[in-house]
Order: sequence, then structure tokens, then C-alpha cells
Amino acid sequence: MDIPALFLDRMARLLGDEYLAFREALAGHPHVGLRANTLKIAPQELAARLPFRLEPVPWCPAGFRLVAGRRPGAHPYHAAGLYYIQEPAAMAPAEILAPRPGERVIDLAAAPGGKTTHLAALMGGEGLLVA
Repeated sequence: MDIPALFLDRMARLLGDEYLAFREALAGHPHVGLRANTLKIAPQELAARLPFRLEPVPWCPAGFRLVAGRRPGAHPYHAAGLYYIQEPAAMAPAEILAPRPGERVIDLAAAPGGKTTHLAALMGGEGLLVA
């Protein structure tokens, strides 16, 4: 990855001792994750049915990290809406907000919609969700 030197210099000043870990993270492969649509299927049932090797995402009961397997977007369960492909870090905001059924929620950063669908699932499909 070609990263401008000016950016790297600034990050080195900002991060101090954590800069090397930052550079290692940039050099690594991104984590591919998927989140079960709990309005349609239980996470454990989805994991048992999929042909991919998955690890749970600690901060999201419906989330998994893809360990082995390819092209999760080509699986029929994805087309059926049983899961959404989402980076594990992007699952955290909805879990932290923890909306309940019947609440009113506004999502001001709603593109492409992964966090919005996560909020809707946590709300059990009940309440008002504006995105």
C-alpha cells in the first residue's frame, strides 16, 4: 500500500509507542466479517449451515469473522438476506447503542446501510428507525 510519507510522519507523532502496531495493522489483511440477520435466523443456526469457517466476534453476538472460505457474497443465504457482509469493527456502534424494541432511533451515517440493518435487528423490527 502506497501511503504518503507526510501522513506516516504525522501518525508516528500522534501514536508514539503504538505506531509500529499501526503499521503492522496496515500491512495485514482486512478482516472479513458477516452478521446474521436475527430477524430471519439465529446466529448459531446460520454458522452451522454455512460452508465457511467462522469465529465469533466478541462484541457482537450475531457477528462472525470469516476465517476460511471464499466469496461469502455469492452464497444463496446472502441473497436471501440471512446475513450481511460487514467488517467486525462496524458492528460495534449498534451494539454500544443497544436500541430496544419500540424505541425511536435516527442513524445519521446510514450509507450503505449495514449499521442501520443491525439497529433494526436489535430493535426486533419494532419502533421507528430513520436513516
